[in-house]
Amino acid sequence: MFLLLFTIAFSIGLFALCYLSFTNGDDWTSFPANRHIYKNGTLVSAGDITDRDGIVLATTEEGKRIYNPDFYTRVSTLHAIGDFKGFIKTGLSTSHWDTLTGYNRVTGLFSAKSGGNNIELTLSAKVNTVALKALGNYSGAVGVYNYKTGEVLCMVSSPTYDPTKEDKGDKGIYINRFLSSSYPPGSTFKLVTAIAALETLDDAETRKYVCDHGTTVEGETISCMSKHGEMTLREALAKSCNAYFSQLAIDLGADTLQKYTDNLGLNSAAEIDGIKAKSGRIDLSNIRKVDLGWAGMGQYTDLVNPLGYLTVMGAIANEGKAVKPYLIESVTSSNGIKFGSSSIDYTSQLFSKTTANKLKEMMRYTVSSTYGDHRFPGLNVCAKTGTAEVDEGITPHSWFVGFNMNDDHPLAFVVIAENAGAGVGVARTVANKTLQAAKELF
Repeated sequence: MFLLLFTIAFSIGLFALCYLSFTNGDDWTSFPANRHIYKNGTLVSAGDITDRDGIVLATTEEGKRIYNPDFYTRVSTLHAIGDFKGFIKTGLSTSHWDTLTGYNRVTGLFSAKSGGNNIELTLSAKVNTVALKALGNYSGAVGVYNYKTGEVLCMVSSPTYDPTKEDKGDKGIYINRFLSSSYPPGSTFKLVTAIAALETLDDAETRKYVCDHGTTVEGETISCMSKHGEMTLREALAKSCNAYFSQLAIDLGADTLQKYTDNLGLNSAAEIDGIKAKSGRIDLSNIRKVDLGWAGMGQYTDLVNPLGYLTVMGAIANEGKAVKPYLIESVTSSNGIKFGSSSIDYTSQLFSKTTANKLKEMMRYTVSSTYGDHRFPGLNVCAKTGTAEVDEGITPHSWFVGFNMNDDHPLAFVVIAENAGAGVGVARTVANKTLQAAKELF
């Protein structure tokens, strides 16, 4: 009887051990005290990470993990690569440590002994460098992707730091602002309100509202920078009229605007190669009319995530259905076998082709009539600026979002520069410099 009970207990324990090893093995293995792949808490036994041109961004030499020797290459790609101690949680060195080391639940870390797996990215180190330099001293994020294939060509977050130095500098350096932040969208949200109107109102294109330096809703004023007079949707988007879009949002109603915000994924956590981004937050429940007016032009409590917004730009450019962005092009084992190559993956139809084409034309008109094509030489840009109010006495955030309407270099982009003022200023300049560099990849 004793042997029988012992055997049963042993079997239960063995089953539990096998189950826990299978379900928790990756967490146990990735613990920084594991000397097979870590040294003093730093990841060392892993494959190379390269950009789209084969530039080595991270590698292992003589048992030590090192970055690219060029300063701007390593600091501009840092948030994508991640630090080797795991402080940047969305960086590949942390989020995809198992791919880099070659870990799997069957063979464990067997392939780590031969150097692990190499990861080739869609990123261009050259474009990232241009974007980071263009941001200058501003905190923020820049994202550019090929809206036909999904390849992320640029993903920059600032502030960043030099991982080879002890002094890390500013606070917030470990946050990838492109993935892990949310911002008030300002006037860029007028694109979302326009989508809802074009999808639901028969007279959306001809509907007119009057702007007299703003509009009054239930005794409260929603201000506008200019006295635009009577305008249509096309004209209001080009002039970025607060009064027009506030009145349009109120006529659409909270339920309709909420529905299209949710359909666009702005209240969901976007994802790129298994890395979850921060969710935006557009909550129009139990809202007053005046607050709905503010929300419809991108203020109130509106918050959006840059990656999620980039996907919306891709959907407008791609007839209402976005190609999902991806960062990892392929993985190659230590013996040269390539696997895990990415393929094009689409979202659902977020809105109709007709709506996408109408909005595309309006955004194109906005650039040609307001911002000026001369500011984007050699490009055919459709875009919208945003000046996102943060708080009284604080300089607004500067937004510039859109896409390049050209099949030779189909680029969608998002730029956010914190506390940089009007979107037509800093963010627009950053976008142009980055797009000019990205265009050279084709």
